[in-house]
Amino acid sequence: MAHELDLTPDPRVLQMLGEINLHQWRCLAELIDNGIDSFLNAARAGHAIENPEVSITVPTRDDENARVSVKDNGPGMSIDELENAVKAGWTGNNPLSNLGLFGMGFNISTARLGLVTEVWTTRVGDPEYIGVRIDLDELRSMRTFRVPRQTRPKADHNDHSTEIVISRLKPDQRSYLARANNIKTIRKHLARTYSSLLQGTEVENLRLRLNGTRIDARRHCIWDPDRTVELPDRTVVRAVERIDVPLAPRRYCTHCMLMLPSDGTPCPTGSASCNVVETPRRIRGWIGLQRYLDEAEYGIDFIRNGRKIEIGCKDPFVWSDGEISEVEYPIDDPRNRGRFVGEIHMDHCRVSYTKDRFERDDPAWEEMMRIIRGDGPLQPMKAKQRGYGENRSPLFRLFQAFRRSSPQGKNGLWSRIMVVKDNERARQMAESFANNESEYLSDEHWWQLVEEQDREILDTGAPPGGETPATGGVPPGFLDPGVGGQPSPDQPSQPPSPEPQAAPRRPLHELTRKYSHPTYRVEYEVQGFAVEARDADLPAGVPWILKMEDVATRTYAFLVDPDHAVFRSTTMTPLDGLLTELAYRTLDFLKGQVQDVSLAAVLADFRSEYCVESRLDSQEIIALATSVLGDIARSISEKLATGQGDILFAELSEQEQNAITRRMANREVPDHKGVIASGRFLDYAEPQSIRAFFNRHPELFLDGIYWDDVFAKLDFGSATVTDEARERVRSRYDAYLVDAVWLANQTPNDLEKADRDALVRATCSLRLLRPDIAT
Repeated sequence: MAHELDLTPDPRVLQMLGEINLHQWRCLAELIDNGIDSFLNAARAGHAIENPEVSITVPTRDDENARVSVKDNGPGMSIDELENAVKAGWTGNNPLSNLGLFGMGFNISTARLGLVTEVWTTRVGDPEYIGVRIDLDELRSMRTFRVPRQTRPKADHNDHSTEIVISRLKPDQRSYLARANNIKTIRKHLARTYSSLLQGTEVENLRLRLNGTRIDARRHCIWDPDRTVELPDRTVVRAVERIDVPLAPRRYCTHCMLMLPSDGTPCPTGSASCNVVETPRRIRGWIGLQRYLDEAEYGIDFIRNGRKIEIGCKDPFVWSDGEISEVEYPIDDPRNRGRFVGEIHMDHCRVSYTKDRFERDDPAWEEMMRIIRGDGPLQPMKAKQRGYGENRSPLFRLFQAFRRSSPQGKNGLWSRIMVVKDNERARQMAESFANNESEYLSDEHWWQLVEEQDREILDTGAPPGGETPATGGVPPGFLDPGVGGQPSPDQPSQPPSPEPQAAPRRPLHELTRKYSHPTYRVEYEVQGFAVEARDADLPAGVPWILKMEDVATRTYAFLVDPDHAVFRSTTMTPLDGLLTELAYRTLDFLKGQVQDVSLAAVLADFRSEYCVESRLDSQEIIALATSVLGDIARSISEKLATGQGDILFAELSEQEQNAITRRMANREVPDHKGVIASGRFLDYAEPQSIRAFFNRHPELFLDGIYWDDVFAKLDFGSATVTDEARERVRSRYDAYLVDAVWLANQTPNDLEKADRDALVRATCSLRLLRPDIAT
């Protein structure tokens, strides 16, 4: 006898879905996805929506009557489409080309936010709005999913829209949404998640609004794609590497949402609704260089059908052989700051039901990783050691050119790695970029700082090639007449000049910025200029002056003579002089307003805010010492003849040999004999062993091999005199290494208690140990 079983789930299932931990902005994103999918479907049907818009309204007060609304001006739904749209587990979307996936996003997000959900929709030509009201408490008490259809009048038959309204919000959700800072967080997440769509790549002219204010795409602040550097092997690397790789198509069941083998195997579910299609695939996007460094704000964004699923993913920077994993970037920055960013579109890889992660067990994920970073380690030595061949992947190219956050070598140029030395300044300019301030949208301001840093290293005092200094962003009247090749209106074409005139002022982009006291919020807009001692506005014998130059914009000109004797000091820089002036003016401004404020306190606050790069940070110093010693150790292997590594290893003491082999064993080095034979064993040596190795073989480092100082080539015609001269060179570098070894063996706590002069001397030694050649 046949029996019919009622498998309708208990209404409590919907409330249980609401217990899934989904962040508030993700709840809204699920509902936004529905609107965007309606735009996509309309465009594919040849009826694209003009000026598509999704408007989100969230409460600003913790009130029992608070509601959340998500409304779009999409084509609307019929009654059957509405019924299916609110049904848990149903989806009419093609999961390969739409944002919606499993048919659960609507139910999870609405139940997470509140207990009552209404959906109202209408199409062009419909006489009324149709709607449905889902009250989770009523459904549970009645133990049924059946709810009546609702209608309401429609003023204009041409209207088309869908609105989702969530009321009787849960207390914790009301409390969260009522806080202004949380609304800013939601706006930031939505701006990033939909940045690709908001830039018109999939839906033309799409707009998102939150509480009436438009959400602009949060774009990456990257260097201009046309900027390039050349590696020692003549390879040219761009600041942005483009990716567009077609892949072999895959078979896919759109009903069961399963990828199928390419051998023609049918869908294993065997359902009559199965629809197996062959879907084209490609990996496209870019990986590039951010204009600033950050401890967290870097990584790759992975995108599915225009929506970012993962933002700032660091997985591509980790190499794994299946047993061990190793972070490969950032490894050269003492503060572990990164700047590699990118956007990779991957529409054919599975994602989690909460749409916050691509599934790593999908073969498409591993396929994508091989395309963007190659098979082996990013570090060439380790790749070679493990038997991997040539790597031409985009991330590998960026890694070779831009892995470092400071120039290599004593006279390395910042333009070679595209880094602004004052990273806090670069970050502040990035905020101006994020706020769409026009003068910061291009990378010109950042590049001016880089060029200024290089001029300081080259010590030319003027732009390369004798060009006139750039004057971009300098208000009229700040520069001397005639800068830029144009005489002033009152100046004759050939004025008599019996006495030599002061050279034109040179903009100091490193000092030009807005300065704000972190506590009292007193602000100064400052334009910095390098001037000669005879500049008309600089009093005789004075190293600098800060003067109000533009009253309307309250902009100050800071004129500084960099050749003044006061700067022939390790404790005084032009920035120190400027901050002293600002501290004095701030103290004068606060008189009568703030009690017990002192010049010392104000100056200390300014320095903590704007002298980050010169701070003696214990953790950073230790990391830098370890990095410097590691670079010295790694330089050896490329200079040795075949088999010479075994000879050098045999020279080590038994204790040193055991320490090195033990460290190789702990790191599971597969071919330790090959490492020793090639000379790469020093990579695993203790700091003291690296120093001892140098003292045994200074000829492997000097004479232009790693440092330029002459050693083996010294010859004074007398063996005794020559040996003495060589010993002086060796002992000088050994003294630097003593400092580096001391720092590498300290803990941050130890250095906090160390003598300041000892720290300054040791950090100077680290600078002197940088290579003189590109390695």
